Amino acid sequence: MTPPVYHNLGNISEKNDDPLCHCKKSRCLKLYCDCFSAEKYCVGCNCTDCQNASEFEAIRSKTIAVLKARNPLAFKSRIATKPATVGHSPEKIHTTGCKCR
Repeated sequence: MTPPVYHNLGNISEKNDDPLCHCKKSRCLKLYCDCFSAEKYCVGCNCTDCQNASEFEAIRSKTIAVLKARNPLAFKSRIATKPATVGHSPEKIHTTGCKCR
């Protein structure tokens, strides 16, 4: 098992157990990049020609602004916490995907 990775956003560090991205052609500026969609910089990832780093902040910020202008919920978490009920602890649920019964 690999050790957890710490993604840095300015002065904020937070533990992240998510898999690292391995983008090849998107330069990590598309929503299917795990780091970019979580609004985190790529740190220790296996990506190629990455522009999701503090050195490219101008390009990164412009891309985020364009994506949010098209879809204000683009960076919203896809997993929400369902409130606890009597006798049950809170559970995490997906907010997208199939809703059939």
